[in-house]
Amino acid sequence: MKKKITRLAIFAIMLLGFYGCASLSGLTNFVKCNFDFNSVSDVTLCNINVSNKNSVKDFSVLDGVNLAKAFLTKDFPLSLNVNVDVKNPNSTTARLDGFDYILWIDNTKMTSGSMSKQVIVGANQTVMMPVNFSVNLQEILTSETKDKLISFGCGLATKNADASRVKLSLKPYFTIGTKVMKFPSYITIGGDKLMPSEY
Repeated sequence: MKKKITRLAIFAIMLLGFYGCASLSGLTNFVKCNFDFNSVSDVTLCNINVSNKNSVKDFSVLDGVNLAKAFLTKDFPLSLNVNVDVKNPNSTTARLDGFDYILWIDNTKMTSGSMSKQVIVGANQTVMMPVNFSVNLQEILTSETKDKLISFGCGLATKNADASRVKLSLKPYFTIGTKVMKFPSYITIGGDKLMPSEY
């Protein structure tokens, strides 16, 4: 943790030296912000809300038909929101313009990429930042049966289960004119807060 904070502090000093204090007052504040896992919400399988379902038996007959069709066509979408609390301990507003991301579930890399998402946090405030993901579960868990995929999705919607299973690695970035300035390393939240060593 101390090593990460040191890298971020050096990053902030470099930004200030290159661009000046006035233009970066809202941006460098984000270096000092805290990112914490809040929850997983809006979990769907094949566009079916699974928040009130615990197993295959909880789906209607029509839902079961749609799930079976999705499995046969190897298009089994899982969608969810990972909600992140962003706390700004600074006396002035903080801002980011997007981030690189890696989503892990049960230490399996589900998806990665970059997302443009401006977030503004007032002085001494905390905001919840929902980050939406959609993946084809069947492409990732290739050897699993239909029922196993359904159980996987339902388990994510179970209260408190998401806190130990889901983690999100973020590398926030800021845009200043045509320049994109990224954090020097990923910030990982949720689960054990450690990026899997195999990455």
